[in-house]
Amino acid sequence: MRSRFAPSPTGLLHVGNARSAVLNWAYTQKNKGEFILRIDDTDINRCKKEFEISIKENLDWLGLKWSRTFNQSSRKKIYEKHINQLKDLKRIYPCFETEEELSLKKKALLSSGKPPIYDRASLRLSQEEINKKLSEGFKPHWRFKLEDKIISWNDSIKGKVSFDSKNLSDPILIRGDGSLLYHLPSVVDDIKEEITDIIRGEDHISNTAYHIQLFESFNSKIPNFAHHPFLTDQKGKGFAKRLGSLSIESLKNDGYENITILNYLLNIGSSEDINPETKIDNIVNNFDLKNISNSSAKFSDNVLTSLNSDVLKIYDYEQIKSKIKLSKNNIDLKKLWKFSQNNIDFLKDVETWLDTIDATIEIGKYDIPNSLVEAALEFIPEDPFSYETWDNWTKSINAKTGLKGKGLFMPLRLILTGKDKGPELKNFLPLLDKETLLRKFGKI
Repeated sequence: MRSRFAPSPTGLLHVGNARSAVLNWAYTQKNKGEFILRIDDTDINRCKKEFEISIKENLDWLGLKWSRTFNQSSRKKIYEKHINQLKDLKRIYPCFETEEELSLKKKALLSSGKPPIYDRASLRLSQEEINKKLSEGFKPHWRFKLEDKIISWNDSIKGKVSFDSKNLSDPILIRGDGSLLYHLPSVVDDIKEEITDIIRGEDHISNTAYHIQLFESFNSKIPNFAHHPFLTDQKGKGFAKRLGSLSIESLKNDGYENITILNYLLNIGSSEDINPETKIDNIVNNFDLKNISNSSAKFSDNVLTSLNSDVLKIYDYEQIKSKIKLSKNNIDLKKLWKFSQNNIDFLKDVETWLDTIDATIEIGKYDIPNSLVEAALEFIPEDPFSYETWDNWTKSINAKTGLKGKGLFMPLRLILTGKDKGPELKNFLPLLDKETLLRKFGKI
């Protein structure tokens, strides 16, 4: 089987569009198929090379690998061949209405309570009338003539979907300037690349009705279709890629792990719980298209951040050692990771816990028992500190003062880190030495 992702390079890759890519990729991986990246760049006025580069970099960063990629802008001759086939079959016809005329027709139909379906006025033109308009310099746009019948398919997400072609306008395939709209290049490429499965947003459902008739007109096998609901923001609004809202680039820069985003986009809006994962293979093996809900799912920053935090909790040191660059070179990163990993949302947050090594407070300004300070100094550990040092030290302080629980641990936490909460202090002491500890108690 083969699937594809076909972005238009008109803006940054946002989470809504990336979800289509992730679903197609995972479905292909699960079925041992082939994933193809197609760049829909026929709109020369809006498509930018820098966006194409960015989209590819973001997909690669997410972990989506494609077997091959191509640009529609390089396939003009192929499309022309198929356009001529449609002309020979009389399945496309020239239309001469201006945008203003079409707009007035649409308004008139809507005001009279009728659906805004094109009336096929140009289809009734004689060849003599067509030639006259062409000789007068009119540049036609070309519409695809839909056959009068029910168009239906079994959608892998939506179930049974059907359209009566009488309720659809003949779609425009070619603009007046000769540029192509989405429909023809998409179908032709799906035929040429032998695409078997297409997973895309539900905004394409009516397009699929058009495309099925295009596939039929070329005597080609119709792929399997699945249309997933939109992702919305917390207010229920859709994402606009040209505004960069929740782009993959911005999430990457914010510090989210690629595995977190991949996992979230695959499982949001599904019947399955989203559990933290650190291995792509496990995410793919757990994926099932049948679990995708038929209703829109709200994208939550809080849920994504929580998932990212949970992923970091199960990372081992080998998975992060090349990702973290500390501002201090004399720190044992492995020990710092053990100390901080259960208390961060992003890898960059490790740096904030690095600051606690040098943190000091004026003990006299806080309500800390003198007996605790005296006992802590009396039993201060000797270098080097290990992961058993904390328990041994606090047991001695407890035996001397009788302090325990919060009465013992909270003041020590404040003295050692300058904070009233944070990671386990038994994992903090191995980052220190006796001299640093004495300084925190104001003895150096």
